[in-house]
Amino acid sequence: MLDLTPKSVLDNLMKPWSIPENLIKRPFLSPKELSVVLDVSLTTVYRLIDARKIPVFKVGGSLRFSKSDVLAYLESHRIDHVV
Repeated sequence: MLDLTPKSVLDNLMKPWSIPENLIKRPFLSPKELSVVLDVSLTTVYRLIDARKIPVFKVGGSLRFSKSDVLAYLESHRIDHVV
């Protein structure tokens, strides 16, 4: 049976892009790692942060994204039907 849970879908989408397996399994991502996963520029990731469109944590001096927050962001911006 095909697993269509958001986590499974994101994990499966990440595999064909030659993203290292350890990155797929990590619970937190850096801005650069998120740009690779979403296939967008690092500038786009920082724009999402500045616009407060995606939750981010500041740990020490580093920004980190929770994988569950990324999944929630993607789910909330999904377009079911394209005209």
